[in-house]
Formats: sequence, structure tokens, C-alpha cells
Amino acid sequence: MEPRLLEYMLRVAELGSINKAAADLHVSQPALSRHIAALEREMGTKLFQRSQGGVKLTDSGKLLADKARPLLRQLSIIKEQVGEMAAGQLSIGIPPSWNQVFTAQYISQLVQRHSDIKLRAHEGVSHILREQMLAGILDLCVIPFDTAPPTGFKQTPLAREPLVIVGGKDSGLSPDSPVFLNKLDGVKLILPGRPNQLRVQIEHMLARKGLRFNGAVETDTLSLCLQLAKEGFGLTVVPACAVSTSILDQSIHWSPIKRIYLTWSLFENQSRSHSQAVREGKKLLFETIQNAVEKKNWYGLEPLGVLAKMASGSAPPPA
Repeated sequence: MEPRLLEYMLRVAELGSINKAAADLHVSQPALSRHIAALEREMGTKLFQRSQGGVKLTDSGKLLADKARPLLRQLSIIKEQVGEMAAGQLSIGIPPSWNQVFTAQYISQLVQRHSDIKLRAHEGVSHILREQMLAGILDLCVIPFDTAPPTGFKQTPLAREPLVIVGGKDSGLSPDSPVFLNKLDGVKLILPGRPNQLRVQIEHMLARKGLRFNGAVETDTLSLCLQLAKEGFGLTVVPACAVSTSILDQSIHWSPIKRIYLTWSLFENQSRSHSQAVREGKKLLFETIQNAVEKKNWYGLEPLGVLAKMASGSAPPPA
């Protein structure tokens, strides 16, 4: 299969029109139609539904499009590596809960220090970032600790932090008043859907203690989880970093859960470890987290491994 045919298919799907895609791709409409027809013959199924208003993907077409995007990204990386062009490119996955305590500072410092590095920052919930990592899209990825890390990726534990419960003004929650896990027993919960790792962790912890899980709303959008909880539609559970900068915001009501933590790890694509951009990005990641530790603007953050040694002054950031 020619990658070009997949690129043509994705462009047609994006624009919803073969005519528009042909103009955008600088090919004739009949030629583009032949290319799409050839791809459909090779796949053995129709990829588009055609109508007077344009075209849209069939279910088979949607499946192929979902598989094609990471595949084309991998091919692009391979071409760059073979051509020794990948040294200045860094693709990193960062959880949305890290936005206020890490992401903005990290990107700002990277741009200032390394203007020659082309940065691609992907923000997403853990299971989405993991899929992108396994597809070869990410060079570095921050997700929860994995007891069985995938082959080809180096896992470095970074830190652990408390999980916190967020609710409305009548929830009785306060940062100064930690609560036990039974606070969640049977109450309406607003959480990401499976296979999100935090969601699975909450379910398992409640089950082990004989407590009832009551999933009321599922959303993979952190800001929506927080907003719905703030408005009193239920409680949500998030890492402490998601609310660390809101301690002085009286409209945010939250409490840490006693003895319940989330451990974060850095996953490094070992096929990209040779890249100077990846090495610099990794070094700055450790420095940025260490800076948050020193400033104490990340509630309950406990550095682990290399970061713990950095905090004690016994080790520099990893090269």
C-alpha cells in the first residue's frame, strides 16, 4: 500500500469533498477519484459514502483512518531518522492535570533555550497518551507508573502525589481536612471512562474496601470533570496538581484522600534516545519538576528516584 493513498484518503475525509481535496492536493479530480477507488479495491470495501453534499467515511473508512494516522506519523519519523533529520525534533505527551504546575513553564523554557528544536506537545488523558506512545508518535511521555512497561520504552519513576476529591460548595471539602476513601462510597462520581488508569484505580480501591462505585458522568476532559464537580453535580477525583494552583480560590472545594497516591513515570522511546532534542527535552523535564519541588507550588509532590537525589543535591539532572 502506498502511503500517498492514505494521505489522499485522510485529506478527502477532512474536507468532506473530493473536489476540494483535489484542489488542496494539486491533483485533478478524476485522478484523485481513481486513487480513492484503487485504495477501496485494495481494502476490499467502500471507504466513503457519496452524496450530493460530498463524501463521508464509512465505518470501515473510519477504522482505516484511525489506524492510518499513527502509521503515517511513524513512517515520517523513520524517514527523518534515516535522513538524519530527526535530531531537532521532540514530541512529548503530557497529562492535562500538569498544565498549571508544569506544561506552560516547560514549553516556555524549551523555546527560550533551544530555538532550534521543533516541539510537538500532546496533551491527553493517560490511556490516549499511552496509545500514542505505543504508536510511535511520542518520544517522551508522562503517564502513571506501569508495573509492566512496554518493550522498547524506558520507564523512569518521577514523583508521587496525593489524589484529591473535588466537589461543590456544600461538599464540606477543604485542603486542610484530608478525608478517607469512604467519602466516595455510593456518591455520584464524575470521572473519565475506562480504560483511563485513574478511573480503574478508583474502582479497584473502592471494591477492595467493599465500597460502592457510582459512576454518574464519564468525560475524558479534565476541565469538565472539575466544572461539573464545582457546580455540585457530583464528586470527581484528580491528581493534586490539577488543583494545586487553586488553593486560594475559594470557589474550588477539595480535600486530599488519606494515604492514596498516584505515581507518575517518564516513558522514553528508546529508538529516539540518540536524539539531542530528546536528551535536552528529558533534562529540562527533570529540571522543571525539580523547580516545582523547590517552589512548593505543587501540593503534596514527593520526588522519587533521580528527582529525589536531585532534591537532596546528590545528583544532577540526567543527561
